[in-house]
Amino acid sequence: MPKTQYHPISIFFHWLVVVLLIAAFVAIELKGQFPKGSEPRELCKTVHGVIGQLIFILMAVRLMIRVIYGVPQPTNPKPLFVSFAKAMHWLLYAILLISPIFGLLYFQYGGKEIHFFGLVWPQFVTPNPEMKKLVEGIHEFLGNSLYFLIGIHALAGLWQHYVIKDDTLRRMLNKVNA
Repeated sequence: MPKTQYHPISIFFHWLVVVLLIAAFVAIELKGQFPKGSEPRELCKTVHGVIGQLIFILMAVRLMIRVIYGVPQPTNPKPLFVSFAKAMHWLLYAILLISPIFGLLYFQYGGKEIHFFGLVWPQFVTPNPEMKKLVEGIHEFLGNSLYFLIGIHALAGLWQHYVIKDDTLRRMLNKVNA
């Protein structure tokens, strides 16, 4: 029998990542309000980095949950929409896993230690200012891409809910009428 609903754990991790993404975006945007080298600016960067590490871990767990519990069949069976939805989801998953890695590399190429709840990451790369600049650009590009892709993802969910009138959004809110 085809699966018709997301597992509650999948829904929980989806919305937890959404909240953490908002917090990460707020922290990094707030950073620009403070002078370089100031304590508040460094705090914003630290908070952004910790949230990024959490997002990486939660996305890895979320993908494991996806493998274990699966996902429901699309409610709009048009192949083009199904293909777009699958591509969008996998692109978001990839960026949400890759972007924190480039964030980690940014700090390490800058010669800074990365702390995560009392633990210090091992140094994976040798400090290198040129590489720091390169990975910073990639990390920023991925972050800016997320703004765009998340917007499309949210608009697609709202479009399906209000225009197509299917239950795609309700399934992610765990409000499916049985």
